[in-house]
Amino acid sequence: MVRAGIVAEFNPFHTGHRYIIDYAENKLHADSVVIALGHEFTQRGGIAIIDRYTRAKCAIDAGADLVVGMPVIASCASAEIFAECGVCLLHECGCNKIVCGYEGAASTPDTLARDQVPYDSALIGKIAEILIEEPFLYKQILKDNLRAGKSFPKARELALTEYFSTNAISTVTGFEKNIVCDDDNSKSFIRNKISGLVSNPNNILAIEYQKAIIRHGFDMELIPVRRQGTGYNDSTNDGDYVSASFIRHAIDEGDFSRIEKHLTPYSYQALKDTYDRKLLLADDDLSLPLHLALLSNHYTDDSERPGNASPAQNKTNHRYSKYLDVSDDLSDRITNLLPQYTGFESFTDLIRNKSLTASRIRRSLIHILTGITDVDLESLRASELVPYLWILSASRTGFSMLGDIRKKSSVPLFMSINELKDEKGDGSLFHLDMSALELVRALRINKSRMMIPNEYQRKVCT
Repeated sequence: MVRAGIVAEFNPFHTGHRYIIDYAENKLHADSVVIALGHEFTQRGGIAIIDRYTRAKCAIDAGADLVVGMPVIASCASAEIFAECGVCLLHECGCNKIVCGYEGAASTPDTLARDQVPYDSALIGKIAEILIEEPFLYKQILKDNLRAGKSFPKARELALTEYFSTNAISTVTGFEKNIVCDDDNSKSFIRNKISGLVSNPNNILAIEYQKAIIRHGFDMELIPVRRQGTGYNDSTNDGDYVSASFIRHAIDEGDFSRIEKHLTPYSYQALKDTYDRKLLLADDDLSLPLHLALLSNHYTDDSERPGNASPAQNKTNHRYSKYLDVSDDLSDRITNLLPQYTGFESFTDLIRNKSLTASRIRRSLIHILTGITDVDLESLRASELVPYLWILSASRTGFSMLGDIRKKSSVPLFMSINELKDEKGDGSLFHLDMSALELVRALRINKSRMMIPNEYQRKVCT
């Protein structure tokens, strides 16, 4: 039996996502498809354009069988935590294959011609092994790049590129011959190949899925599916498939005519209806609540009110450092630049420097807004990244799977919080999920001036 799993955000759901589901069903002959779906806050630091229950229903309409929600702490965490939590959730649901989109890497020269996807898949596995084992040479190059002021993603990319091209042989099993790095052409090929794989967000996630499978010893196979159409952040409208970024930009301009063919009929109608009701959200809708959260943390007691503490004293307090991903240096930058705050997006740009990526800053600000701390991440890890199985939507096949999943799982499984009594897994993680949902609900109420059911009032989405 093949039970395929997909880790996704579907922000929003489009035909490229349906392609992945179709691939699992038609190419892998999956008996069922399970989705581990991101929360209301996204992995790259922002807010989902449409609520997670609607995104889940879009996936079911497109052929998925079961959608389980990711805890908010993993949903807006680093690629490593996001991917690991998604893989663990899917494993808990009985999946034995993980299907993911990836961008591919540099083209293979004729002298090394071979089927691109299997080669990239094997190389993804090799990179994952290096990142887990962290050989001395790799660690040394990584440290050198970090000391030079490179951001961690860039330092890792450079370290992997140099590690693979420096080694005498880059061995990728499953092919007739290894790539011998004993001449400039081979080294250049490896350098371009590795750089192409580890510099793209979707490729990084594919590597992190493989790392999670290896690290946990799961009997699961990663199936990378090469992305169709434009790239992840491409703003063009060429071909049958476009990026989610393009779709969000078009929606922001109210131009649905440009995107209708790139959405499933259900997704198009859901987005159009939600847009008309003023329920869609954008990242800058976080501007006011984030400002209030930053100010609330800034003035933690009377001694820190304006005029009662010197700038030097304020700088050493690192008042934001308790939040996940917020280093002392980042905390100090937030503190020093807070008087210039005008909005979420502009503040991100203001803080950004060569060692802090925009995604890292955005995630950190989301963690401050939602109250996610380092301690909360420890709690998530203590639960083995699966505190509970919160089912967002299911097909008939999906409903028939729930009994077996519940029987084999040791964590609570529910579709509505009204099903819960005292058993909520880790209570602190459940509280974070609920707080985040209520925050987003408040934003939608404020924007639409409509009453929106809370989690206790919500009808189960099937």
